[in-house]
Amino acid sequence: MKKFAVFFAILFAGFQSRSQNDLDAIRYSRLGVNGTSRYAAMGGAFGALGADLSCSAYNPGGLGLYRKGDVSFGGGLRFTRNDGTVYGKTTNIADANFVFNNFGLSIAWPVKNDEESRHVVAFTNMQHQNFNEQTRLSAYTNNSSIAKDMLNIAEEKKNVGALNSNYEYMGYYVYVLDTANNQFFSFVDTKRTVLQKRDIVTSGRMNELNFSYAYAYKDKYYIGASLGVPRITYTSTTTHSESDDKDSMKVTITSPSGAPITYSTTYIDELPVIYTDKLGFNSLTYQEYFSTTGSGFNLKLGGVARINEYLRVGLYYHTPTILNLSDKYYNKMSASFDKDPNAVEEITDPENGGYYDYKIITPSRIGINTAFILGKQVAIGLDYELVNYRQASLSSKNLSDFAGVNTVIKNKYSSASNVRVGAEFNLKPLMIRAGYNMQGSPFGDVFTGSFVRNTISVGIGFRTKSNIYYDFAWMKTYSNEDYYMFNTIPQKSEIKYRNSQLAATIGIKF
Repeated sequence: MKKFAVFFAILFAGFQSRSQNDLDAIRYSRLGVNGTSRYAAMGGAFGALGADLSCSAYNPGGLGLYRKGDVSFGGGLRFTRNDGTVYGKTTNIADANFVFNNFGLSIAWPVKNDEESRHVVAFTNMQHQNFNEQTRLSAYTNNSSIAKDMLNIAEEKKNVGALNSNYEYMGYYVYVLDTANNQFFSFVDTKRTVLQKRDIVTSGRMNELNFSYAYAYKDKYYIGASLGVPRITYTSTTTHSESDDKDSMKVTITSPSGAPITYSTTYIDELPVIYTDKLGFNSLTYQEYFSTTGSGFNLKLGGVARINEYLRVGLYYHTPTILNLSDKYYNKMSASFDKDPNAVEEITDPENGGYYDYKIITPSRIGINTAFILGKQVAIGLDYELVNYRQASLSSKNLSDFAGVNTVIKNKYSSASNVRVGAEFNLKPLMIRAGYNMQGSPFGDVFTGSFVRNTISVGIGFRTKSNIYYDFAWMKTYSNEDYYMFNTIPQKSEIKYRNSQLAATIGIKF
């Protein structure tokens, strides 16, 4: 029984910690559609169009098309509405927040004795991802309690000392699990209906500083490079709760020697009297929390060629990004029973929180770009990018820590295609823009399917006679993801992510 096994479990608990996994690597490998409002309104299709500060983070060769200096600042309002569907029931949560999109400065000057050639230097700070999201999955369910998942894992491990200190051992500690006759059982009748709710709350951002240089040769060929310094803050809190709100597990104690069981369990009837206060499950809560901070570096190389006055082509390459990250984390679990719902059993692991330093290397990127210029009235951009997510990896001082995770990444993921299309119509002094951005799934799907992100966008802009310009954009992003609550219960849920953003940029050409 429990009291005799606690000491042995504690011996092993210190060796358990939150596991960084493949999802961490993929999270920081996928970029959004943020930048200047002009860039966003045109779906990010600026690889060959150039002359926009956002080029520093994509194809730095496009900076070479600048003839003047440029400084701009942009931000906006981001609205999210996520739908979580589990056991056929959909729950949605809406949220809104202010986002910083970009700040940048570029300076251009001609090469001495060659007015058709130029130097351009630029500094930009751009937001690639905003992690502010809230999602809820909630429904009545039977036969898929977290207690069942913990019990399945415990039965496979067979003894208390082998239990994971931040998951199934926590269930054991709060009496969701126990042992009798050398077998694990659950005080929760996993076949009864419970109200199950899971809240997933994330916050943070991934911004990147870029220090860029570009060279324009004879106003026909443009090459550039950017040193990127991404900075990450990310916080995730997942709270899973279950309650017997219909009191289907009520138990009536009839004698000091035992308790007649009114619902089925896998344990024997002759339980000691000390456990009668643990019968009649009331509620439980399990929470996983972690926050990540860090920074890294990468190098971006790119070029653009002006084929003629109507056509430009571009090519860029991004090296893998090396991120040095630190995690703070803890898991917490509590449970209560009918005899005294206010007598809550609770455990936190690690008790004072844990810390872990590690590296993530995100995949390299290669892109080809095309731009069509129709006089001074119409500009059309088309970009294609290839990312091989199998290249992502994790590492730490202990080389064996992530051997299994890196194997999973290589076997689980594949190459993905990203497509950006945009158009701008010059109706002086007004500019009208529209765009489409498709980020392929890390599993290979494009345009449709789980984990594919589709963004549509529109925008307007105008420039004053004093070279001050104002750009506005509206973007809508759609994506669906499959979600599994538990390791041993193959019950698939679905999350539909929907976010929109109103963005504005103000700048001046000089």
